[in-house]
Amino acid sequence: MKILLPHKISGALFDIIHEARKELVLVSPYVNLTQWKQLATALTAARDRGVRITFYIRYDAGNPASKEQVEALGITPQLVPWLHAKFYFNETNGLITSLNLLGSSNSNSIEIGSQLETAEELEVLRHFVQQYLAPQELGKQGSEEDKRFNAEDFGQTLSDYLEESVDDSCMITSNSGRSLSIQALSNSFTAAIDAPNQQLLLEGVVSGREADRYSAKRAKHFTSPVLRYELQRGNKGYYDVIRATLTQPLSTSKFNKLTPTEKRHLCAVIADFLTAVRAFKDDY
Repeated sequence: MKILLPHKISGALFDIIHEARKELVLVSPYVNLTQWKQLATALTAARDRGVRITFYIRYDAGNPASKEQVEALGITPQLVPWLHAKFYFNETNGLITSLNLLGSSNSNSIEIGSQLETAEELEVLRHFVQQYLAPQELGKQGSEEDKRFNAEDFGQTLSDYLEESVDDSCMITSNSGRSLSIQALSNSFTAAIDAPNQQLLLEGVVSGREADRYSAKRAKHFTSPVLRYELQRGNKGYYDVIRATLTQPLSTSKFNKLTPTEKRHLCAVIADFLTAVRAFKDDY
């Protein structure tokens, strides 16, 4: 992350828009591009080349100007009450800034920004959108899958996911709502939420010989940008384990109380960890 001075901010914003190939997320409470034609043209070009654009603006029943401005670009905005955050990102870099997408802000205001350049930093923004913005979209109705995720025990949700994508004979046992024991890919794993920090902790059992080659093989197998990995040596009858910690805190310390978006994300993260540990164990 690096701080951007006022004259650098609009350039960084245009780079994000022009370089977007798959996704472009724009979070700006207020929008008025009447006097900022260059930005309107850049957004239209991104839309026309097939970039998936998600545009969050503030819901203001008495002032539909921002909504109308976005719709004029051929983009349907997501309306969020009391939105004040402002940031922009594509699949490779992002910008957190005080800048609204207003021609007047670009021309007259003194703004500041921070440019994000790493996968870990971008994942924080994606998680923010999933946790704080998407659930607050005005008029958004929960899908049938969301309703099922809310009603179903997370252990069962995860079991169904792993059986389909990782190991059709996996077995999961739930312990107190904060911990899951997983048997999959001929190995033992645990998934738990650390209550004070609300962080996901994953562990996979490895043998002493496998643990000895962790340093040499780590970079090859443990590559998820959202996890922090470490080897923990067992003692007094405990197994050696590879531990992974989800860097972004969750919204709660109970699996069943997570949002549907968080549950989907955790299923994918856990599946990735299981397959990475298995590949590491098999890499002699």
